[in-house]
Amino acid sequence: MTSTAVAAFELDKWEPRAQDEAGGTAFAQVLIEKTFTGAVEGTSRVEMLTASNETSRAYVAFERFTGSVDGRKGGFVLRHTAGDEGLSLVLLPGSGTGELAGISGSADIAVDEAGKHTFTLVYELPGA
Repeated sequence: MTSTAVAAFELDKWEPRAQDEAGGTAFAQVLIEKTFTGAVEGTSRVEMLTASNETSRAYVAFERFTGSVDGRKGGFVLRHTAGDEGLSLVLLPGSGTGELAGISGSADIAVDEAGKHTFTLVYELPGA
């Protein structure tokens, strides 16, 4: 059965770690930390690599979440890809731990006009 969990999140840290601007396209590495509140409760750490130039921007990232989803404690890893084609966040198969072992699905991030971030997780859990 597919379930949906929605949460707000705050960016606690945005730390650029390295940048390379050779060849007309800039690369940057960024460490991000977040705190989630709502049906998804906990913290995450994101390792991001960005690429940008005058006409395009894109990023790839892995996010390790630890906390709870709809009251089930554990963690998982999200794989992010984003660029001109849009944003994709997919749960990395086999990454679920604790009561989230076996979790699969995808997520979406929305930012409203006031800058508030909303995280929507659409997931399945074996035996749930």
